[in-house]
Formats: sequence, structure tokens, C-alpha cells
Amino acid sequence: MTRLTFIIVIGCFVLTPLQAASDAIIVRLAKVYPQASSLGKPIGQITAGTTVSVFTRKGGWKEIYSEQPLITGWVRSYQVREGLSNKSEIKMEAKSDSRGFLAGLASFSRKASGFFGGGQSSAGSAGTATIGVRGLSEEEIKNAKPDLQELEKMQGFGSDQSRMAAFVSAGELSAQKIKHLKKKK
Repeated sequence: MTRLTFIIVIGCFVLTPLQAASDAIIVRLAKVYPQASSLGKPIGQITAGTTVSVFTRKGGWKEIYSEQPLITGWVRSYQVREGLSNKSEIKMEAKSDSRGFLAGLASFSRKASGFFGGGQSSAGSAGTATIGVRGLSEEEIKNAKPDLQELEKMQGFGSDQSRMAAFVSAGELSAQKIKHLKKKK
């Protein structure tokens, strides 16, 4: 009996995370990363239309598991749609989005909302498009903490008077006065 109890306990620990996963569909070609960051090298990619299981969310990322191809890793949240009963409910995008995370997120948000499509009101009323990172819970937003190392790194890209003077000097640049062009009629 102890052996059977041991197997049941181990089975609960192994199967519990699998039960917590929700089904989802990849909506555009998605690179899969080993961590919730695009700084590392991708470990693979999943094509649009592939059914995956979503385990956890971390910021703008979702940890997924795919059987075909067999891969577990992290993809951007806007590349995954959860809770769909069939693939015909969404428009798939077979191509990768090389414009970066925010451009991809904006594109996905516009298409999902239908704001910039043909579904606008013919009455001429103005609408508002919003873009947000899907997958953040209210608790995660409340408990968010600043990443001071990333802030310091970002501030390193800024310029100040001394850096500007060094750039001007190194390039042997000088100020030039240019007359405004007259507007042609």
C-alpha cells in the first residue's frame, strides 16, 4: 500500500501543473525563448494555428507547451489567444513580425479590437484605440516594483551637454545659419 500511496502523491505533483494549463492558439509565428525575455537566443518557433497549453504568465510573456513541435518555453502574450473553441474565431498571421514587441502588440490590439478595420460606425462617431499588455493581473500590477538596473541602463542612452559637446568636437561639426525657404504658391 505504501508504494501505491507514493505513486499517487507523485502523480498529483506531476499532473497538477498540467491541469492548471489552459488551451490556447498561436495567432502569429512565435519565437520560443527559454526565459520570459527576448535577450536570450530563441530555442525554436511555433507557427500560427498551433494549439498550445499556457501554464503561467509573467509580464507580457506566457509560458507555453506545444506537442507539435515538442517544445516548452516562453512566447510574447500577444502571440497567443486563450479560451478559443476553434481556430476559425481568429485571423492567423503566418508571417513573423520583425518590427519589435510594441509594434506587434499594437498591430494585434488594432486587429483584435476591429477599431481600424471596417467595423467602425457609419455615424461618424469618434472611437478610441487602446493598447495594453495582456496577461497582467490586477495583483501583479499592484505588486509591480521598478527594475532600477534597467532604469540605469536606459538612462545611459540619454545625452547631456558634455556628451553633445564631445560628439560635436569629434565630428568637427559647427553651427550653420540657413535661411528659411519661401513658400511657393
